[in-house]
Amino acid sequence: MSSISRKREHPAPGILPCTSQLGPFIRGNAFRTTPDLVIKRCSAIRTSVEVEALAFVAAHTTIPVPRVHCYWIDGDEGSVVMDYMEGEMLQRVWRRISDAQRLTVMRKIATFVDQLRAIPQPRPADGVNLPPTGWIGSPLGHGFCDFLVTQSDILLGPFPSERAFWDWRVSLYKRFGDIHPPTALQLAELRRSMPCDHPIVFTHGDINRRNILVRVSGDGPNDIEITAVLDWEQAGWRPIHWESVKWEFIDGHTPVWGKFGIAEIGKQYQSDIDLDLKLQSISGYVPL
Repeated sequence: MSSISRKREHPAPGILPCTSQLGPFIRGNAFRTTPDLVIKRCSAIRTSVEVEALAFVAAHTTIPVPRVHCYWIDGDEGSVVMDYMEGEMLQRVWRRISDAQRLTVMRKIATFVDQLRAIPQPRPADGVNLPPTGWIGSPLGHGFCDFLVTQSDILLGPFPSERAFWDWRVSLYKRFGDIHPPTALQLAELRRSMPCDHPIVFTHGDINRRNILVRVSGDGPNDIEITAVLDWEQAGWRPIHWESVKWEFIDGHTPVWGKFGIAEIGKQYQSDIDLDLKLQSISGYVPL
């Protein structure tokens, strides 16, 4: 990530003199500052993970992602300046595009997921106490964010193995078993049923129709293209079925989209997805 500058002050005079001078609101916590640039503000934790992920994905895939120009951390808050990406949010055009165009987009996303899964896991960053492979963490082996696990904006892990990750994840629900013995038995059975030998692959972790930008040029099945995949704050190394777990968790209520995520992204991992859904059903989010 040597091409990305990290600064605590403004990246260039006048680009962000104060909040009141930000450009037009785009979405969430992103604002357009110039015709070509966007500034995104969020927690320092999420900023660090996303910057790491965007550089990593740009270096190893052909997935269209914004190029990061600089970022800085100020206490608990982070800001990143990146390219403005043209396109419409897939969620906004979903109802007016055809079934064939929806399938075109979803199939293209599946090829992106294949690219991510094909990236060899790198050795962890210097100073990170993890084994060479098989660990779960951010793109470079640091702590990561995952809002399926908890809505608290904190770093999780990293974990040296899938077994360590599942042990920790199930342990979060122990408080519910302590006050309800049948739940304790259910947790123990769920943990025994969870395999610990999945491939650990690179995962976006937040693929949903809000994070896909598209350009529609006509009515034909191929008259639609993906111009950007956004929001990599939860990206990193996870068990191979995690992308489908998140796909279902975030946007699975949309029939065609949800079905594709399980059938095409999850493929042979339906039983693993079901186990995680059962775990979620005990409490949903767990506050940490």
